[in-house]
Amino acid sequence: MVLKKRVVIACVSFEVAMVVRPAVEYGADEIHLFHYIRSGNNPDAAVYADFYDEVCRQLREQLPKVNIIEHRDEPVYSFQPMLRALLGTVAGVRRDCPEADLFVNVSSGPSEFSAAAIIVAMMTPGASAFTVSTKEYTVNTPQLREAYYSNGRPVGLSAEVYSPRPLPSFFITKPDEGLVRALRVYADQRTRREPVTAVTVIGLLREAGLWDYTPVAADRKTEPKQKEVMYYQRHYIDSWVRLGWLDKPARGAKYDLTDAGQNIIDTFYR
Repeated sequence: MVLKKRVVIACVSFEVAMVVRPAVEYGADEIHLFHYIRSGNNPDAAVYADFYDEVCRQLREQLPKVNIIEHRDEPVYSFQPMLRALLGTVAGVRRDCPEADLFVNVSSGPSEFSAAAIIVAMMTPGASAFTVSTKEYTVNTPQLREAYYSNGRPVGLSAEVYSPRPLPSFFITKPDEGLVRALRVYADQRTRREPVTAVTVIGLLREAGLWDYTPVAADRKTEPKQKEVMYYQRHYIDSWVRLGWLDKPARGAKYDLTDAGQNIIDTFYR
């Protein structure tokens, strides 16, 4: 069995473990690291370089064969350049290796990188966005007060900020409400290990006020109940499968909810 190439995309700012550990756990063959150092002779820039170098050192130590690809030309704190750069990177990965598994770290950079990374991952079939939570912090409470307080008052990491910059608008369509609510009915029935035949689910949808199909009486070649079953298959089952919300593990088995389907009914139209 040939294993798919595994590609990780992440940002390096002031985090090391948040970049390295998930890449190691996913067994990355290739990792694209975005970071940015302003041009000039600013001595503070060395701090950013130190974090990037340490991430690369640990990756090479724990993943000796990993291919590290550096991206340093676009500011990671600017949304539109990041969106453009990430779209280009993903397109390149798909062009060079269409079947690669693609994992996008949306926790490791500034908020602008994270926002762009989430959008790109959701626009890319086969890409998986993931988050990384902090288990232990390097800064304790007294150090927090020393670093983030001024004259005894909380200030935060930013002492002063620029004016807000609106983000470009992208319209993302919510999933169809009828399909989502109907899927929840199907999923509840499966969870209870109750029958999920077409006739049974149609009855449940009708009880829930989610069934609005009425067979055309003029066509006498097909019985009304059969028409309903055919409509249910086309409009619901086929749609759920096409969207990746249902899957059949084996021929003759019942359809099961996928992780994507579970996320959909857990999130929308509750």
